[in-house]
Amino acid sequence: MVLRPCVRTPCRAKRHSGVTLAVVLLVATSLPGLCAAAHYVLAEDCDWRTTQQSSSTEIALKCRFQAIRAGPDGTNFSLIQPDHTTSLTVLCGSLFTESRLGNGTFSTLRFLRTLHMEQCKLAEVPDSALAGLVELRNLTIRTYNGDWGALSLALGRRSLSPLKLLERLDLGHNNMISVPRSPFCELGNLKSLNLTHNNFEDMTNMGFNEYSEDKPKCLDELVELDLSHNKLRYIDDRAFMALRNLRLLYLQRNQLTQLVETAFGALGRLQVVDMSHNQLNTIPPKLLHGSVDLRELYLQNNSLGLLSPHTFTDLQQLVILNLSHNQISSEWITHDTFADLIRLVILNLSHNLLRHINATTFQSQYSLQILNLDHNQIEAIDDNAFSSLYNLHTLILSDNRLRHLDIFTLNGLYVLSNLALDRNHLQTIHLEGFKNCSSLQDLQLSGNRLADVPNALQFLRFLITLDLSENVITNITNTTLSGMTNLHILRLSGNQIGNMTRGTFQELKSLRRLDLSNNKITALEHGIFDDAAALNVILLNDNLLKDINGLFMNLAHLRLLNVSRNGITWFDYALVPRQLKHLDIHDNEIETLGNYYELEDKMHLKILDASYNNIKEINAASFPNQVEVISLSMNRISIIHPFTFMAKHNLTKVNLTHNRLQNVDINAFRLKPISSKVILPDFWIADNLYFCDCTMEWLQRINNLDEIRQYPRVVDLNEVMCQMPFGRRKPRMLLSDANSSDFLCKYKSHCFALCHCCEFDACDCEMVCPENCTCYSDQTWNTNIVDCSFTSYGAIPPRVPMDVTELYLDGNDMSHLSSHSFIGRKNLKVLYLNNSNVQTIHNRTFNGLVGLQVLHLDHNKVTALHGFEFENLTNLRELHLSHNRLATVSNRTFVSLKSLTILYLDNNYIVEFQVWNFNYNPSLSDLRLGHNPWSCGCRFMENFQDWVHMFGAPLKDSVAIRCRQNQTMGPFLLEFNATACTNFTAVTYFQAVFSDNYMPLLIVLPSVVVLLLFVLVLVLVYRKQMKVWVHSKYGVRLFRRSQYAPEVDRLFDAFVSYCKKDEAFVAQILAPELECGSHPPFRLCLRYRDLPMSGYVAEAITEAVECSHRTLVVLSEQFLKSEWCRFELKTAHHELRCNSRHRLVVVLLDDVAVKEMDADARQCLRSAVLLRWGDKRFWEKLRYALPDAARAGRKQVVVNQASEVTVCPPHLMSSTRCPNNAIKLV
Repeated sequence: MVLRPCVRTPCRAKRHSGVTLAVVLLVATSLPGLCAAAHYVLAEDCDWRTTQQSSSTEIALKCRFQAIRAGPDGTNFSLIQPDHTTSLTVLCGSLFTESRLGNGTFSTLRFLRTLHMEQCKLAEVPDSALAGLVELRNLTIRTYNGDWGALSLALGRRSLSPLKLLERLDLGHNNMISVPRSPFCELGNLKSLNLTHNNFEDMTNMGFNEYSEDKPKCLDELVELDLSHNKLRYIDDRAFMALRNLRLLYLQRNQLTQLVETAFGALGRLQVVDMSHNQLNTIPPKLLHGSVDLRELYLQNNSLGLLSPHTFTDLQQLVILNLSHNQISSEWITHDTFADLIRLVILNLSHNLLRHINATTFQSQYSLQILNLDHNQIEAIDDNAFSSLYNLHTLILSDNRLRHLDIFTLNGLYVLSNLALDRNHLQTIHLEGFKNCSSLQDLQLSGNRLADVPNALQFLRFLITLDLSENVITNITNTTLSGMTNLHILRLSGNQIGNMTRGTFQELKSLRRLDLSNNKITALEHGIFDDAAALNVILLNDNLLKDINGLFMNLAHLRLLNVSRNGITWFDYALVPRQLKHLDIHDNEIETLGNYYELEDKMHLKILDASYNNIKEINAASFPNQVEVISLSMNRISIIHPFTFMAKHNLTKVNLTHNRLQNVDINAFRLKPISSKVILPDFWIADNLYFCDCTMEWLQRINNLDEIRQYPRVVDLNEVMCQMPFGRRKPRMLLSDANSSDFLCKYKSHCFALCHCCEFDACDCEMVCPENCTCYSDQTWNTNIVDCSFTSYGAIPPRVPMDVTELYLDGNDMSHLSSHSFIGRKNLKVLYLNNSNVQTIHNRTFNGLVGLQVLHLDHNKVTALHGFEFENLTNLRELHLSHNRLATVSNRTFVSLKSLTILYLDNNYIVEFQVWNFNYNPSLSDLRLGHNPWSCGCRFMENFQDWVHMFGAPLKDSVAIRCRQNQTMGPFLLEFNATACTNFTAVTYFQAVFSDNYMPLLIVLPSVVVLLLFVLVLVLVYRKQMKVWVHSKYGVRLFRRSQYAPEVDRLFDAFVSYCKKDEAFVAQILAPELECGSHPPFRLCLRYRDLPMSGYVAEAITEAVECSHRTLVVLSEQFLKSEWCRFELKTAHHELRCNSRHRLVVVLLDDVAVKEMDADARQCLRSAVLLRWGDKRFWEKLRYALPDAARAGRKQVVVNQASEVTVCPPHLMSSTRCPNNAIKLV
């Protein structure tokens, strides 16, 4: 073995990889204590730590191996430095690799006091394996052999003999079946022996029964013995004869069925016995008589039915007795059963068959503190049955059959604080039933048959928790709950309580939690909860409430309110306190989340559950700004307004599943920019009716917009289903499977910005959808679909758009396809002409379709292909000609189709065709030729068959190819026998020679002229876009003289007019971009930021407009509904008429129909510059519409009041938001 020392820092453990155990050395043995540990050299696969013991430092070593190996190449522990190593832990791998211990494996570790071997799959411990461990005190061997089948650990006869000082031995989890005779008797100092989780069926050979006065005592010092989780069935009278000092005995989870009466006779010092989870039917009466010092006895989960009156005699020190989960009946519990248990503190008799509690049953248990009698069949309790239990503080009588509680039933329980009577049959309680237990704090009366709140509760003035749920209580009045001034928790759920009036809770000043759920409450008087002002939680779910107005507004401490599963039809945030944290209103009939008083900034709500309602629309005011979790599933939401979640800074989860969302604007989910250190909110939006037209493509990419961090993470994006606009492809599909060409919008006509002939007929650049057709396009117009299927057209429709990419003409009646029918449609890729009664295809019908990839001509009446039909279709990939009447096909028909991959010619009338010409189609992968009346000529069939065998891989229906001769069916091609054929014809097939078809040469000069004219047209068409681009790039305004007045005659570049509800858009997007994102920045005057909110507002607005070069109006539906906003618009229009240099710029924030505005609004907008938010190059267009901002050389504007220039009032001079845009008025 190679020695690889590695010097370590003082007292630090470190792990290394490897399998071989290297050396742990002491470099300086002359240095004591910490100095020695400082030079401890670590082994591979080992950790170490130091422990200080008096004046010396000890080393605890932990090593990990796959297995311990014996032999010359085995694991060598002899190289470990023994002087300071006092503890060794060996952990083996989890794989099944058998370990072996050799003789004297640890013999050099003479100072070792603790040895722990874990998960090492040992089959035996040889006699001398532990030799040399003379100082060992603790030994643990846990192989977990039971996890690997029948492998069992066996001990050598004298394997433990060298361990004279051993005090603790753990041999648990070894699957041991037996041990050699008396293997532990030589361990004179052994105090704890653990044999748990083995397969011992008896204790033979263990030496526990070897006791003789004239022989050395065996295991005389043993204090703890654990034999749990074995298969012991029987304990005889001498089983523990030698264990005279045993105190702890664990026998639980065996298979014990019988105990001899004298089995524990020698265990006079026994203190704890656990025999639970066995199969005992009875306990011998004198079994424990010799164990007078017993403190804890566990007998639960047996089958005890017989219990002798003398079983617990003389056990006066017993503190805990557990007899639960047995079959003990009342007949076997007499006044003598527990008579001697005077120090008993905990008694558990639950889950038995007790029917009656006798008055003398517990007469001696004056020390008892906890008595558990639940899950019995108790029907009667004698008067004063618990009168001796004056120290009892917990009495559990749940799940019994009590019907009445008498005046003396609980007599004497003066310190009782916890009483459980739930799930009985209680109908009445005596008026003074609780008089003698007035210290009660927790009373459980749920699941009974009480029709009224018991009057006996008036004596319980210290009661903190009262549970009356699941009864039949119908009425609660102001006198019902009198006297309980300290009550914190009141549960009344699951009753039949109707309406309640104010004053019901007037004496419950300390009430914190009130549960009135699952009742029949239809109405509550206003202010009914005001008397219990300390309420934190109110549960009113599962009732019949229609209105919650006036119930909770004054509860300043309310944190959780649940009114779910009622019939509430109207809700507003003004109905709940502002400090509310959790609101549950799900499963009602609410249509709107009202916020009349605009409380979104004042509410502290964190969790809102409004699912299962009738909500149809949500906006920014629908949720408080501090909300974190929103659940809106199972509603009828079809509209989400833009910027709904913009101001919700703490948002973490939003559930919008199972609604009626169809089209969602991209700004609907927009958030305020989120730091990279904060996790994006999670949205669930699946199970809606999304109509994925061209405006919805953004949704597919929403999870990839990480760089801007202004959109949530849609968790279930892969589950979102879309209804596609063009259903002929796939009516419904997963959003994640859709391509950009699937997001389409219908159009009737479209004129590109570069197109200037739209006002005239025959304009090629104008997209006009043919009559009776439906047309679709994506946002980029790279996909342009025209669907004219089944429209009864007799010819190709006129004015099919030139940029069409897919044309559907199937299901019409076009007998002839004339020449040049599709000329100019160079972008057409898919053409459907199937089922259209086509009979003749003229020369150059498909001329100009250079991009055509798929052509469907199947199910028509075409009779012949002469070879010119598909010329120049070099990109064609699919050609469908099946189910026609083709009888003649020219050999040159398909030769030019070099990209062809699919060709269907099946179900026609083809007799002969030189199929080997398909070799000119190298990409062909799917060819169908079946169901044609092929010629039965021997030479043709032989050549056909040879071609199929050599080159017929693309042929997919070869089994359907069969010849026909004179209306008689011939053999199938694959079954044709050329040697037996006698019908050879004299026809000889020659390879056709094809001539190239060259396009006529273009005349150079006309081409140049056309090109120049085209460039001129482009300049004229794109002049507006060019002006915006040049201005944004170089700051130059083309084609016009600057109309901007000198810099000092106006204080602001623009006055921004907007509605209060659009302030989030202006303050967080528009203003920061213009004031801080422009170079140089613009000077803006904002309506709600820079103008005073007091005084004469109309005058301030007029002055602000006059002091600005432009008026910038953010126009929305809310703007048009606001009177002040309309006033600002008219003021700007008046200034425009008075000052020719003033301009009005309008930003359309949402889909505002200008034609639907009133006459005044349209008059104001007639000369305005209209921009739509979200348009391409929006910011460049907006900056072009505004005046040229101040340059860097002029950062202050000085306005002299004595001059003739316009003077603006001081209240307009608010400080701007960017340092480079400061204004100073002198």
